[in-house]
This record gives sequence, C-alpha cells and structure tokens, in this order.
Amino acid sequence: MKATVENVKEVIAEAEVLGDASEMKNDIPLRDQGIDSLDVVNVYLLLEEKFDIKIPDEDLSQVRTISDIVEYINKKVD
Repeated sequence: MKATVENVKEVIAEAEVLGDASEMKNDIPLRDQGIDSLDVVNVYLLLEEKFDIKIPDEDLSQVRTISDIVEYINKKVD
C-alpha cells in the first residue's frame, strides 16, 4: 500500500497524540507540532503495523515530518 499524507494523518489521529491531526503541517517535524518523543514512537509503531514495514532506529532521523514519512514508506513498499 502506498502512503499518502491523508493516511499518515489518519494513523496519527488513531494514535490519539493530538486533538486534530488533520490540521498538522506536512513539512514541520512532528515534535514541533506538539507530539512528544514517546508519542512519536507510538506513531512509528502504528505506521509499521499499517504499512507492514520496519523503521530501524538508524532511520528515525529520516522520518521527522509527515512528508518525510510518506516518502520513506513509499520507498520501503516499492
């Protein structure tokens, strides 16, 4: 399954880490939008489950924004 901004925001909403994930900006790091480091880990775990991928610790610096996440997932699922 290809990732889109919309389905990444749905995963963030499912993680219940923000009031309204649809208002999130695509190019601002998740942590700068009010998601703390523990919640970011929860989001990554849900993304791994939804897209059937693994995000190794060494790749975490590559998935800081929603746009980064979409690009990263789409590279992994090809």
